[in-house]
This record gives sequence, structure tokens and C-alpha cells, in this order.
Amino acid sequence: MNGEAEAVRRQLEEVFGRIQRERMQDLPLLHDGLGVEAVGFRRSGTARVGVLITPWAMNLLRLPDKDPIAVGVVETRELPRGPVDFIGAHEETIGPYETCSLFSPMHRFEDQAAARAVAFETLSLLLRPGPDLRPPEPQRQGGGPVAALRRNAGRDYDRRGVLRGDFLNDDGDSR
Repeated sequence: MNGEAEAVRRQLEEVFGRIQRERMQDLPLLHDGLGVEAVGFRRSGTARVGVLITPWAMNLLRLPDKDPIAVGVVETRELPRGPVDFIGAHEETIGPYETCSLFSPMHRFEDQAAARAVAFETLSLLLRPGPDLRPPEPQRQGGGPVAALRRNAGRDYDRRGVLRGDFLNDDGDSR
């Protein structure tokens, strides 16, 4: 990991770790087996892009160098593998950032390793492959959420199916 990516990782984990302790701690949607982790942040065009895992959500984050999306506004940003809708956000110690919700709540994930594996797989589907998109641990063999995500990547899901995380199921047509 280069110095810029490491600095981004540390800053995000510190800020969102504090948010967990100060704003989220007593909420029932927290997954006690998960922690805050910034995964795979790398430069993509004029921004740094990666996945932020928290005990309450997993989000694709875009940290723009310039022209951020206004807070609460949705805009489409072009990533190497296609367009993605982001919503503008701001956190005092980070500044403006853009977020795309991937999962919330996080109760479908067995543990941090499973969440991390899905984060890396998501990044490999959205960004060009590279050595920084390989997970640091070996992926699980056979089943699990990454295998289900790969098997279901071509299926269409309605909004409710996406929010329920049906693409992580292997039980046939769960729409």
C-alpha cells in the first residue's frame, strides 16, 4: 500500500471509528462482530475510491480532489467499469466525500473476513484489476457471500431485492 492510500485508510478508520463510538454505539442495527475498516482505496481519475466497512453499513466511497457532489445530492460518477450513482456527504475531519450504499444493515455477514472479501470483490467489479485489489487473506473456498455474488452478478433484482441482499443468496430465484 502506498503512503497516500495508507493515510486515507488511517484517517477514514479513525473518523468512522469515532462515529461508531459517539453516534452509533447503542443502535440495534450494529453488527457486533464487525469493525470499521477502509478497504482497497486507490486513485481512480480525480478521486480516491474504495470501500468502507462499518458495523452498520458497507459503502463505496469516493474522495474527490475537486468538484465534489453537494451534500444530499445524487449524481452519477464514471468509474472504469461504468457509471455509479453517489450521494454527496461531508464530515468535518474528512471534508466532502461521495458515498454509494452497498449493504445496510450488515447482519448477513458472518464476520469481518466475509465483509472484507465482498468489499474486494465489489472493487474488482467496479475498478480495473490490479495487485492492490487482491484481498490480503485467501478467499473462502466453495460457498459464502463472494461465491454467491459472483454467481448472481448477471441477475436482475428489484430495489427490494437489492436492499435485502438477495444477490448473496444461492436459493434460486429469491426476487
